[in-house]
Amino acid sequence: MILFVFSSCNRTADNRPDNGKEKLSWLNSEYGLMGIEALNGPNNLTSRFASNTIKTNIFDIFKAKKELVIKVKNDVNSSPLGDVFLLKLRTNAEIQDIASQYDSLDFVEYAEPNFQVELSDDGVNKYNDEASTVDQVHANSDIVVAVIDSGVDVNHKDLKNRIVAGYDAVSDDKDVSDDYGHGTHVAGIIASNSSAKIMPIKFTDGKTGKMSDLAKAIKFAVDNDVDVINLSLGLKKKSALLMDSVDYAFKNDISVVSAAGNYNTSKKYYPAAYGKVIAVTGLANDGTKLPQSNFGTWVDYAVKAQDILSTMPGNKYGYATGTSQAAPFVTAKIVRILEKTKDLSIRSILIELGKISTSINTGKFALLLGREL
Repeated sequence: MILFVFSSCNRTADNRPDNGKEKLSWLNSEYGLMGIEALNGPNNLTSRFASNTIKTNIFDIFKAKKELVIKVKNDVNSSPLGDVFLLKLRTNAEIQDIASQYDSLDFVEYAEPNFQVELSDDGVNKYNDEASTVDQVHANSDIVVAVIDSGVDVNHKDLKNRIVAGYDAVSDDKDVSDDYGHGTHVAGIIASNSSAKIMPIKFTDGKTGKMSDLAKAIKFAVDNDVDVINLSLGLKKKSALLMDSVDYAFKNDISVVSAAGNYNTSKKYYPAAYGKVIAVTGLANDGTKLPQSNFGTWVDYAVKAQDILSTMPGNKYGYATGTSQAAPFVTAKIVRILEKTKDLSIRSILIELGKISTSINTGKFALLLGREL
């Protein structure tokens, strides 16, 4: 512990170095670097950062915990998490200001806060313990959908025959238990509208989770050869790490379906607003836009998503409304297309979706809700 105190005595804002390596050392010390994680596993570049943790002032432990994502430039490694590091800091400085400082280093491709990602969740408004929504049969196709969410109740009577081994990106293990219920509800919609197998991948224990865990979850899905990825989640800010992750899926010809968000705004919501992602918003039962659903020219499809009955943990069922419920309906449509021709490209899938959907070109939200499926 004495090392922390003595080595930090050389830190002064007036002596900020210009040299890249020295500036990195200064930044790590200035912003209280307490730990580092290579998102793609052990990496020999970790030492470039970790050697500076001993320069952190012991009194930094009383400052706020903050996390920063850093990607180091590397023309060889094409993995979305290759040379991506999570810096764990103790500082009262603004995280966006810190990101700008690291981003200015010549060997850093980008630096950004470890954003909080939210489930596109308006909550379950009514439970029905007696309902049954999914046929009690084994999946009869070999199409696998990754439900990246709060986990899934893999023992639910209506889902247990549809589950393949998944991953918990939060704890880095295989326990995908769903204590929140959102992921189980989403999985039930997919299972009741297709014969897909469900790969539950947990990136959060509650309503929000970390971008770093979401990136690991997407990478796991791609590396384990899923056919479709469902993301009933998002955030209002652009994230380079999230863009890298969905690009990785796209390069592997995996469709990514995402909720458009529940803020009743045309402002872009990510990853849905990324051009390569299929953005889905919600309609009321009368065909009008759900009051809370986002809209805009960046939305691809709209689906009725009001009072949707689906599975909940503990062999229960519940009704929920929102774009979280809309997205899995489109995911299920893609599964049914792939059941006919498994190796279709993303482009071909979009052509097939176009054949079974109609443009919403009248009313207040004309051309702002995409096509109705």
